[in-house]
Amino acid sequence: MTAVASGTRREAILAHLAAHPDLTAHELARAIGAASHITDLLRNMESKAQVVSLPGCRPGRGRPVHVWRVAPPGTVPPPRPPAPAEVLARRRERDRRNTAARRARLRSVARQPAAPQLRGAACASADPALFFPAPGDAAAEAAAAAICAGCPVRAACYEQAVQNGERWGIWGGINFEAAAAAVTGNATSREEPSYDRTA
Repeated sequence: MTAVASGTRREAILAHLAAHPDLTAHELARAIGAASHITDLLRNMESKAQVVSLPGCRPGRGRPVHVWRVAPPGTVPPPRPPAPAEVLARRRERDRRNTAARRARLRSVARQPAAPQLRGAACASADPALFFPAPGDAAAEAAAAAICAGCPVRAACYEQAVQNGERWGIWGGINFEAAAAAVTGNATSREEPSYDRTA
């Protein structure tokens, strides 16, 4: 029998098991002409409720075996075993590094806050980096907020940042990254803070 192409191996397994259920992985691989072991593929198909594994018996094998058949309609996939603690720790560290790198790239290309473009902005002579603090840098955020607190164009700065679709930085005294994180789901809009527009 000719070997089955890897792209059709899944279909070949389902078709053969429909006609010949209760085969071991080795028997099934030989029947469909698979050139390699298919246990991993069968486990993947089992996790998608395409096939099920049952205990079986083969005289002469000297040990219990697993036999496979097509999963009946309504089969619920078996629960996935929890990942080992070291795997979870590696994933968390990988995600932390990726997030830090993404934030660093965004900050490196971040524009200077819009407020200096506004006449009379209190931050016109301040360091623009102050308005893009690292996550958790409460001191930098407080310093930026203190500058914004007495700014006569604070409301206009905030409105301009919203119109520009800014996602990072402190604009009009509001930390946009922290505000977006506080919103459940996608932060498509933010409640505008109330300002005294008579100033």
